[in-house]
Amino acid sequence: MRSPVQTPVTIFVVASLLIIGGLNLTPCAQADGSAPEKVPEPQVSERHDYNTTGYVGGTLNYLNHEKWEMKFKHGSLITTVAVRNITQYSDNVTSVDYANYIEYKISGTTYTAQFMMNWEVFKIGDQTIWADLSTCADFELTYSPVKYDGTIPTLDCNVSFDNIRVYGHNHSSSTFDLTLSHHFRGDWNRTNEKIEALFDFSNTKFYQSNGTEFSAGEPFTAEIQYGMYMLNNEKPPGEQFIAPTGHTNTTLEYNLTLDNGSPLTLSSLNMNDNFTIYNGSGARAWVGYSSMVPDAVRSGATHGFPNLTYKDTVSIKSDPEIIVNHDRVTAQSDLVTFLMPIVVVVAIAAMGAAVFMRKRKKKPGKDSETQKKKG
Repeated sequence: MRSPVQTPVTIFVVASLLIIGGLNLTPCAQADGSAPEKVPEPQVSERHDYNTTGYVGGTLNYLNHEKWEMKFKHGSLITTVAVRNITQYSDNVTSVDYANYIEYKISGTTYTAQFMMNWEVFKIGDQTIWADLSTCADFELTYSPVKYDGTIPTLDCNVSFDNIRVYGHNHSSSTFDLTLSHHFRGDWNRTNEKIEALFDFSNTKFYQSNGTEFSAGEPFTAEIQYGMYMLNNEKPPGEQFIAPTGHTNTTLEYNLTLDNGSPLTLSSLNMNDNFTIYNGSGARAWVGYSSMVPDAVRSGATHGFPNLTYKDTVSIKSDPEIIVNHDRVTAQSDLVTFLMPIVVVVAIAAMGAAVFMRKRKKKPGKDSETQKKKG
């Protein structure tokens, strides 16, 4: 499979960037009042499994047909981006999903922020099409070595989904590729994470309800729909979720008041509605839309890219952000145990291009379990 970030002139819809940052925390130390102190290098680990099982309360709960896991440990903060092909026995459903977990400490309390995605949405004519990741033929992971931008460690990581069916069982030849390109940049009290969602529409066709293909030039909209939640890991089950304290169409905020009365921003999600459309003639600036649906458990975020042109738009790019605070990074720190069963990639990244070191290797003769299921 070609990774869109390494392939010129493929059609991408780029969306979603996360920035994790700290507020009201210890400022960066300086060595002898001169040059800034270098942030300790993060620890990066990777794991790739086939056919692993999980138990809940002693009962077999799920089977991971395939799971890729990569963690980035930055002091007491651990970022995990996960992708898996899983069967949940509780509802006998097989699916492919992506999640990004950030577990971190503030003054001894451990919090978890999760950002997740299961499908993409297209709107054309009178249709709203839900394209599920579970119809992908395969997925893969690549990542770069850790590099320093001045005193700040950076790392890039891609998770790519190959041949996602636009219409599920119908029009099976109409597919698109999706790459989530993560860029992480880790400072003492904040870590910036940018996630670009890159869509390759080279094999995408849109059909009218009567089965005929739409004509070239038909306007269409692409949407990326995410879910987000926050946990206080010190609370007992059932009391861990932290509800958003404020939102607009483009922002979602999680704030607390400390025991001393000081306000603290735990996390926030910000969407930038400006994006760029690329086609055969070049690039042009465009304006999209965002919406937030706050919820006490799982909040929703939609990033929309309207007025794209069928058979003409080559790619688009946007940059939402997330902000999370964490304790000051130290060179040695105990690994925080993850609470979530889905786990996978982490990274820290500079804005420049990365040379990716590892690539997912398919098992010889193995097709995706989901593709077998979907036929």
